[in-house]
Amino acid sequence: MKIVITGANGFVGASLCRYFSKQGHEVIATGRQQDPNAKLLTYATYIPFNIIKPIEYFNADVCIHAAGLATDQVDYDNLFLNNVVGTANVLEASKNCKLFIFISSSSVYNFTNKPAVEPDADLSAHLSDYGRTKLMAEELVKNNIPLTQQRLVLRPRAIYGIGDRHLLSRLLKLVRWQTIFYPADNKLQTSATHINNIAYAIELFFSQKDKPELQVFNIADDEIYSFKDITLKIVNAVEGRHLKVVDVSTKVLKSLAYISPKRVSPLALKTLTQNSVLDLSSIRENLNYKPLYDFGGSFEEIGEWVRNMGGKKVYLNNLDNAPWILNDKL
Repeated sequence: MKIVITGANGFVGASLCRYFSKQGHEVIATGRQQDPNAKLLTYATYIPFNIIKPIEYFNADVCIHAAGLATDQVDYDNLFLNNVVGTANVLEASKNCKLFIFISSSSVYNFTNKPAVEPDADLSAHLSDYGRTKLMAEELVKNNIPLTQQRLVLRPRAIYGIGDRHLLSRLLKLVRWQTIFYPADNKLQTSATHINNIAYAIELFFSQKDKPELQVFNIADDEIYSFKDITLKIVNAVEGRHLKVVDVSTKVLKSLAYISPKRVSPLALKTLTQNSVLDLSSIRENLNYKPLYDFGGSFEEIGEWVRNMGGKKVYLNNLDNAPWILNDKL
């Protein structure tokens, strides 16, 4: 099939370009950069454009929309422009595609101590600006579906893997003076999503018989993780040694959020103090989803990837290019 993938310069888009190219599909990659990383061109044809502006119709069978603004460090207008207006433009350009996949986010949930199920997403809930704009984008995906098109919305949590420039960079910044300053509840639990489990779910969607016009699924690894456990293991894997750990109390964290919300945003504070677990019942039942990857099989691989590019400092100074800085075997 011919697959167009938006956001190909980012972590998710880059990974999906590689994955589906290796599966034998013709990939058309898009992004706002005029000149992409040279490695991208070995996997896909590249078309530069900015999704906040109208786009010519895609000549493709599938559109995977992975572009957007994923941060809580910009204002609402920028988030709305990139995540809502951008999605509207991509939907319009994808009218002739048979399949449309939108990579949304678990930030559409106001998490509680119970695993989140898909109907829990609610614009009236107390969401971050990022979560609100992703859910607004989902509402666009749910409306005006062409008769010849089926749509899939995936809501991952804490995406990780080779090419990650968000979760990993935040965890590595917890290290100071050969010490990990762990800033969350010791009992905190979270779902997390290996990037290849997203690609696997999309493949299941491709092969699904009698697709309904719209499906919305949570997606994550099988295991519910201890946030502290994965933090320490992944940081130590990158460092190549076991570092000393100092726990930062929740009281200190809340004080920092109050004094300096730019350092500890409301979204970050909630992430570090509230369980963030996804219920996977729906994707298991409807797509027969049985995730193949997990953190346990990825710590050393991610550590080796960072060390091969020159270590932690090189990685943190090249986050924009990280999705396309690859080990030879990738």
